[in-house]
Amino acid sequence: MSEFRKTQLLLDHTYDGVKKQHYLNGSLTVLHCHHYTTLYTQLALDANETALLAKTAEETFYGELTAYFEQHDITTLKTKIELACDYYAAVGLGAMEVVSLGDDSGVVTLKSSHVDAGWLKKWGKHTVAVNYIGAGFIAAMFAVITGKPMGSFNAIETSSIVTGSPYSQFSVVRH
Repeated sequence: MSEFRKTQLLLDHTYDGVKKQHYLNGSLTVLHCHHYTTLYTQLALDANETALLAKTAEETFYGELTAYFEQHDITTLKTKIELACDYYAAVGLGAMEVVSLGDDSGVVTLKSSHVDAGWLKKWGKHTVAVNYIGAGFIAAMFAVITGKPMGSFNAIETSSIVTGSPYSQFSVVRH
């Protein structure tokens, strides 16, 4: 039996019809499709610049999660984990579960992945994992939740939906 959750993710979505811009909790947010994500992921693979995707995601989500937790006075580990997973789903990236989280390491599983779904739809299975955006989000999430600075963690996709696994899994280690 699951425990009742007292805290729910609050998202204030607004749209500026004149500028054609979306905002989530006051931050300009670019809504994208998984086909476009697949194209720029392939571009990063071709240019051997996949770390740039992970770093950009980490920088973006570190700021967003930090601001959200501060604004809503979120302090407990369990609530931070739940809300971070909810945020990942709310921005359309997939269904995330934190299997373990420690000061120096952890494991995260994705039961579904926006990035992988787009890749599979566009090109089919691949020989390597491609979810660098998820890796960046997870690295940011671990840093924020553990109170460490951005860049403290590296998330490595060890199992991937795009390579045929039923789920994606990330091993998280502290630098």
